[in-house]
Amino acid sequence: MSAAEKFSPAQKANVVLWYGICGDTNVVQNKFKTVYSGQNPEVPSVNEIRDWYKNFRHMGFVDVQDAVIHEEATGEHVPTGEHHHSKIGNAVSTVLNKLNTWFLDGPKIRSFHSNHMELLTLEAEDMEERKKFAKEQLDHLHNWSPLLKSMWFTGEAKFYTDGRVECNNLVYTGNRKTDDSVGWPHKIVRQYQPSQEPYVTVWVAMNAELFIGPYFFDGELSHESYKETLENFVHELRKVTSSLEHPIFIHDDSKAHLSADVTAYLEQQFPHHWIGTGSTYAAWPHHSPDLSPINFFLWGYIKGRVYKTIIKEGDLEELKQRIQSAFKNVTLDLLEESVEEYKTRLERVYKTGGDLVDATIYGQEVDFDELNAWSMYAWPYV
Repeated sequence: MSAAEKFSPAQKANVVLWYGICGDTNVVQNKFKTVYSGQNPEVPSVNEIRDWYKNFRHMGFVDVQDAVIHEEATGEHVPTGEHHHSKIGNAVSTVLNKLNTWFLDGPKIRSFHSNHMELLTLEAEDMEERKKFAKEQLDHLHNWSPLLKSMWFTGEAKFYTDGRVECNNLVYTGNRKTDDSVGWPHKIVRQYQPSQEPYVTVWVAMNAELFIGPYFFDGELSHESYKETLENFVHELRKVTSSLEHPIFIHDDSKAHLSADVTAYLEQQFPHHWIGTGSTYAAWPHHSPDLSPINFFLWGYIKGRVYKTIIKEGDLEELKQRIQSAFKNVTLDLLEESVEEYKTRLERVYKTGGDLVDATIYGQEVDFDELNAWSMYAWPYV
């Protein structure tokens, strides 16, 4: 019996999906045993997993025979070389999107950039707070779906000349790399050390259609400079919204956001229409940068463009210019999809009891079974 007969298209699709996520054949085989133990006594071999993944990257089909049948039936040429057609520059993103669209019944998978997010802390009580927040916001969105387009996500990040990006409770590292010792997509066993390199602080606001900013600051963002930034933002916001619109302002619980002046100003400008500490509408959950499009999309996307080449040590002006140029490449489609992803992430957090979506934690030892790592992706077919 051939491999094509031993495994169903849905099983092979999941195998390629899982391998695209973690890059570890042992993890994929263990996952296959767990999911299909009652359906299929056999497990794909290492070579089968890698061949299916390679075929899909190059041809858009898991099996070569499927590609031949498609070509004979439609007359459409299927590329078989190393160059494959991709609407997204990232090959893995292409694989995941195609698999999800063709085989799987779940939310669309979006990979906006290749940089990995690492949180500094996450406590048990944070998970309960995240779950409660997700439930409340999903209820709001269920009752009035246009609410999503009314949301303005805001935040600041430090961009260092050495390629590091930090925002509240989060650090952007380099590309995902497999840690063979734990079968995990990236290393997370380390201790956080603040960078001593020069940096600029960047603040921006975005919704599903446009962004306002970026605003630059030398050094830390203070309460005073943040209040002034909010005043400038509101001035610009009034230019692009009508008096009948009621935008929802959203920021996290970073230190610069917690002053009484800031809270009073936001309540004055967005009465019962803002999310953050002190709001009568909703408080942003602690340690949850993985929920905001500013963090899981925008900063990583900008970082990927800014640091394509090395920046001269200490050259903050060059850094600012690159950041400005990178923002010019942010398209409407990317903004719209990232805001839609916010809702998807709320659903994942609620279903998994507050788990992280796609970030890991600094300084924490990894136990694959204990962490129930796959639940972090929370797709119904995984």
